[in-house]
Amino acid sequence: MKRFLTRRRLVVLGVIALFVAAFVAIGAVSRSSPSTSSTAVTSAKTGALLPYAAWYWTMLVSPSNANLLLVGTNAGVLRSANGGKTWKTAGLTNLNTTSLAQVGSSIYAGGVVGPNPIARIGTGRVAPAGTAVLSVSTDDGKTWKTVHPSGLPKTTIEAMNIDPANPKALYVLLNTGGLYRSTDGARSFELVTSKIGIIPYAFTITNNGQFVGGDMDSGSHTSPNAKAWTATAFTDASGGHMVMEYAVQPSGASRVLMTSMGIEMSTDGGKTWHLVLKDGGNVMFGPVAYAPKSPQVAYAIGFDRSIWRSDDGGQTWSQIP
Repeated sequence: MKRFLTRRRLVVLGVIALFVAAFVAIGAVSRSSPSTSSTAVTSAKTGALLPYAAWYWTMLVSPSNANLLLVGTNAGVLRSANGGKTWKTAGLTNLNTTSLAQVGSSIYAGGVVGPNPIARIGTGRVAPAGTAVLSVSTDDGKTWKTVHPSGLPKTTIEAMNIDPANPKALYVLLNTGGLYRSTDGARSFELVTSKIGIIPYAFTITNNGQFVGGDMDSGSHTSPNAKAWTATAFTDASGGHMVMEYAVQPSGASRVLMTSMGIEMSTDGGKTWHLVLKDGGNVMFGPVAYAPKSPQVAYAIGFDRSIWRSDDGGQTWSQIP
């Protein structure tokens, strides 16, 4: 390990120190190491670790290979070709990469240019305001090219998802609350709603067309149209109701994973939730994704840099060794 700190590293550490202080205040920073099962807790990290980043946003598993993973961070994209055991930087290092979504053979990455991972805007926490960037990869995330679609404002991209019922339909949520949709391979977008009605942070679409959305402060919600929302009560592993990210199981109409302090599962499209990974109640989880080719396989990332895998659709988890 290097015994010196570059100027850039000092800046990054300064930024993350501010976020650690903020999350300690709400009990959302891990004070313990990950466990090796869904119930046991160990005193030392025993598995593979993700490379350091100030923020881990989202994850995508390749449709052609259940061991090929991409993770969006505040400093670009990380790529693993062996199920999370080792990682390499995969570009977009100047982009706070909040979003990854696959349409056909193309993977889209969205986010905002700027050094700050996250900001408090109004009553919620979202990606900071800035100039949005939308990029595309046609080689499983090895290289990226910026695209300039019509109809999509150049405002911070907060999250992206496809409609399982129409895989050509790509939805883009801005940090302003505007929701847009493309059905032509991200060449053009149309407005769905100018304000989704909840804090614009994480969202997904179930296989039966239900929208599920949530954020770090106001919990999880469901909606038939991304305009009118119903709050869904749950308690995370630390006793709160934080939402970080969602993943919909490809083969099921109603199974959804949600990361928080631990990992929650819904079997009714986000209406109710139950805890499937507690890990002592101390680890904040972020990116989570199912493997399209192997729908029983799912991965999740802890903010302590731990990588987890489930082989039964998200019901039980183990740390990547």
